[in-house]
Amino acid sequence: MQTTLRAALTAHRLDGAALLPGDSGFDEHRACWNLTHEHRPAAIVSATSTADVQAAIRCAAERGLRIAVQSTGHGPTRAADDEALLLNLAGLGRVSVDAGEQVAVVGGGVTWSPVLAAAQQHGLAPLLGSAPHVGAVGYTLGGGFGWLARRHGLALDRVRRLAVVLADGRLVQASPTDHPDLFWAMLGAGAGSLGVVVEMEIGLVPVRDVYAGNLLYPASDAADVFDFYLDWIQTVGGEVTSAFNITAFPPLEVVPAPLRGRAFAILRGCHCGDLGEAQALIDLWRRWRKPEVDMFGLLPFSASASISQDPVDPVPASASGRWMRRANADTVVAMVEAVLGGQGPSPVLFAELRHAGGAVGRANPAASFAARAASFSLEAVALTPTPQAHEEAGRRHARLWARVADEVAPLGAYLNFLEGQERVELTRSAFDPETLTRLAAVKKEVDPDGTFSYGLPL
Repeated sequence: MQTTLRAALTAHRLDGAALLPGDSGFDEHRACWNLTHEHRPAAIVSATSTADVQAAIRCAAERGLRIAVQSTGHGPTRAADDEALLLNLAGLGRVSVDAGEQVAVVGGGVTWSPVLAAAQQHGLAPLLGSAPHVGAVGYTLGGGFGWLARRHGLALDRVRRLAVVLADGRLVQASPTDHPDLFWAMLGAGAGSLGVVVEMEIGLVPVRDVYAGNLLYPASDAADVFDFYLDWIQTVGGEVTSAFNITAFPPLEVVPAPLRGRAFAILRGCHCGDLGEAQALIDLWRRWRKPEVDMFGLLPFSASASISQDPVDPVPASASGRWMRRANADTVVAMVEAVLGGQGPSPVLFAELRHAGGAVGRANPAASFAARAASFSLEAVALTPTPQAHEEAGRRHARLWARVADEVAPLGAYLNFLEGQERVELTRSAFDPETLTRLAAVKKEVDPDGTFSYGLPL
């Protein structure tokens, strides 16, 4: 089979690499950022052009293979198996910024880092998340709740156009006026499910400097910090996107000595408005109780990765998240238990409750994303270097969601905070019944044979 598949790929005259198991570079191109997941496809096409994507899809159809899509290796849903051709889009790396129109055009394999750098040269910013090394397209299609969200909305709210290669190999330009049903479905449910986004046009926002960072209090003060946080967020406007976080820093040399091996209750956030007002809001915290570590201050938004300090290098991890309709005393207890409770060592690195509302809740009829009414998002992330750690992380995640079940929003699944089988199982709880029916109709129209069967089950 490998011989005939190689011949078929060769016949399509790809500009990018076509790789089969055993070829040099095959393992590199199938690697996920989260080392817990592993693609084992029949073949990989590392596309460098839209024509490569179209040719790969047509070749897959000829050989009876389905298509799995990988932009950067983050956030896999179903791992590619030997019935899949894996499309690696890292070679689609275009980034261009029109400062006058406040618009960026990005390729399907671009991470946020070069988009942020290009936009910041003009005092502009994309609505990226906490980690600039995440793929721009996949993050956006799942919602995109970043540090500017309460002021400027979700990342998908700024999408103007998607260039999408469909299951029949056609390239279409989807927007609110062209192929509007496809555009609507992609914005919320499109990652790997309906077609391949080879280019995305997004609006940028005028942000250059922010007041952002972290205030760290001892974990023993978590209940007090949480109570003050819930009161404090009632006083802030949309310019503030913030989070209450419980983190247990691992005892590793890469962690600064004052934090190494210790646990903290953390105020984390970003103010993108008047900087004097921003400092006054954080001074309320400083006067209430002096933090053990104060990392809040003026920050160029180009350095926004320092707010969350997410790991950059690939790691084995387990993440789970929900949209929350409210938070209360049970929430902080559940977060502390997830990170610090139990008899043995906890693999859970942090649990973070992020304040939603503001522009996050603003209706966008052009997008299928449905969880607009939530007041918060809650995510727990574990490091899982061993099967035992992975199993324990699963138990802790399950206990967390059981403990806060009454606080989870009706449309509770935040798909960007889910991976693998949990994302598959919870897809239906991310959308209301009417939206699910409409998504299924779009899926039937653009991908009737299930060519894209490694994304969300629509």
